[in-house]
Amino acid sequence: MTDQKPRCRRTMPLHLPSTEQIQQTWRAFRNWLAPADIELPPGLVAMSFLGALCGVLSGGVILVLHFAIDAMQSRSFGIDEWQGYAELGVGKRMILPILGGLLLGLMYQWMDKSSREGGIVHVMNRLAHHQGYMTFKNALSQFIGASIAIASGQSVGREGAAAHLGAHASSLLGQRLALPNNSLRTLVACGVAAGIAASFNTPLAGVVFAMEVVMLEYSIIGFAPVILAAVCATSVTHLWGSGHPELLAVSIHLKSLAELPYILFCGIVIGGACIVFLRLTMWLADYFDNIGVWSRMAAAGLITGICAVQYPQIIDIGFDTLNSTLGGEFGVALCIGIAAAKLLSTAFAAAASLPGGVILPSMLSGAALGGALGVIGNAVAPEYASNPSLYALIGMGAMMGAVLQAPLTALIVILELSGSTQMVFPGMLAVIAAILVCQKETDTQSIFALLLKQRGLDYRNDPVSQYLRRKSVIGAMNRAIVRVQSLVTLEQAKLILAGKPKWLLLRPEKGRPILMATADLARRVHELEDSEEEIADGTEIALEELPGQRLEATPIHLRATLQEAYDLLEKTGAQAVLVERMRVGVGPMVYGVLTKKDIEAAYHH
Repeated sequence: MTDQKPRCRRTMPLHLPSTEQIQQTWRAFRNWLAPADIELPPGLVAMSFLGALCGVLSGGVILVLHFAIDAMQSRSFGIDEWQGYAELGVGKRMILPILGGLLLGLMYQWMDKSSREGGIVHVMNRLAHHQGYMTFKNALSQFIGASIAIASGQSVGREGAAAHLGAHASSLLGQRLALPNNSLRTLVACGVAAGIAASFNTPLAGVVFAMEVVMLEYSIIGFAPVILAAVCATSVTHLWGSGHPELLAVSIHLKSLAELPYILFCGIVIGGACIVFLRLTMWLADYFDNIGVWSRMAAAGLITGICAVQYPQIIDIGFDTLNSTLGGEFGVALCIGIAAAKLLSTAFAAAASLPGGVILPSMLSGAALGGALGVIGNAVAPEYASNPSLYALIGMGAMMGAVLQAPLTALIVILELSGSTQMVFPGMLAVIAAILVCQKETDTQSIFALLLKQRGLDYRNDPVSQYLRRKSVIGAMNRAIVRVQSLVTLEQAKLILAGKPKWLLLRPEKGRPILMATADLARRVHELEDSEEEIADGTEIALEELPGQRLEATPIHLRATLQEAYDLLEKTGAQAVLVERMRVGVGPMVYGVLTKKDIEAAYHH
């Protein structure tokens, strides 16, 4: 036998991707998210993954908020999380909200005006006017302010802060990834859905609320990631949260179709109560504009404290009182008193811009008013009337739907809390009746949109604006553009035309960049070539002197939406926008050009 030499296994060298390859892959990923409607992979898959990630991040942030509220209740105010408010003495019930309102007022008075805004109204403002870019200062002030407000018994719900913080976490993720603004808007909706779903343990209602109230639109690219975000956030709060409160409606059903007229009447009554609440809120908001921040927040705390002397249930965090109302534990007088006190204190809180939400307070007041009507119905016609719990449940949905002008959200809350599809039928009747009664007052706008309008801000929801907000400039821009000098030789002109660009970009020393149609240069080249005169070497063409089409252009960032581009053209009076991005050491990198005709063509396509 001969000795065999051991074979050397050849190993393939490990080739790591270059920086340029990584950048190209990342640019391709961002481009997948640019179209208005991403119906097929890879864009929809990418957005769905990001939506799930937003849900996990939002769930974690919301857990921190819940822990902060619990800690402030027990350590700072000495209140047990679920039982302590009702057991406080009369003096403490009155003093606690007053001190909390005064503390909040002084804290917010010290802040600059831009940092005070928060809650769902702020999120809608950032979506309408800032393409979903959220700031850390607002998130921090909302976190601290909502913790103080809820722990001190103010008439606000924690869902407003949860939606704000979820939207901030999702927006921050999109900003860090440098995603197009249309995708950033979807991530903000993911955060809002996560906040509502985790607050009420109603993931489907959180999804519909984000689309129906905040985004005001429905699309495949919106639903898929938002659904995943709501599911992930709810899972996170259940897995790692302790004592997560749930709204538990008892097993109830409609007793007789003969009570449908009374259910309709209940919806009308609740709609009338909603009108009173909205009118009072808007009047107070106008009045509070003329006084200091600390004064209006202290006033809100004072009203809540006075109401809490007789009705301590209104300074509870809300879930226990709501469950007691849904369980039919309160009588007529107590239910009416709770509803009136809660609506009054919530109107002051919303008008004073206390940090927190109005959804849970509206649900509680609606449930109390519905419960009172249910007890009355059972007393008048016990053989026909259903359990008062049924009326409390549909009353909760009716008030919520009227305040938010969101019938689908309200009906899904009824469905998810009752666990019975039979409750949707009477719920539809009451919800729609309440919304129709309120329509003249709200003009089909939610309380959030009304508060935005009161502050001088609009929230456009026409079909054109919806489409333009959903689509990035990347998906509509014309990339056939080349930058040229004002003087080019004939040979240079031929080389430029060989690339078949549509636009030539000139940057004069003064004024805006100029876009010139390539056809004008091509016409001049043909004239020179067809001329019988001898063309000298190095013959130059002065582009600025050529007759033809000229467009003044203004720059816009690569991540902008078509809505931003259109608004910029309207504001500046330019005829086109240059889609560009600043690069360190290089300057502006131009990616394409958009005219008004391009934007209109993208919409009609």
